[in-house]
Amino acid sequence: MSAAPTLTAQSVVVRSPEQVSGDLDGKVVLLSIENGEYYNMNAVGSRIWALLENAMTVTELVDHLTAEFEITAELCQPEALTFLEQLSKDKLLKIEG
Repeated sequence: MSAAPTLTAQSVVVRSPEQVSGDLDGKVVLLSIENGEYYNMNAVGSRIWALLENAMTVTELVDHLTAEFEITAELCQPEALTFLEQLSKDKLLKIEG
């Protein structure tokens, strides 16, 4: 079994199709069909999830977030990578490159 790809700023990421998601009072809730887990995301996580409907690089994702939230790319990128790594670990995210 191969190890999961390492996430970098150039990695292309997109939602994994093996889950069900919905909006509850402006926040995303997910049910992973594969691992039977339920997830509740805060406002930033919900925005990331919405953006990941279409494949994009981590850098593009950070660009979107820094334009929408009051945060610098230097602070945003490590936080985004941590969040994306958790999504990948939970099989909610596909790393395409």
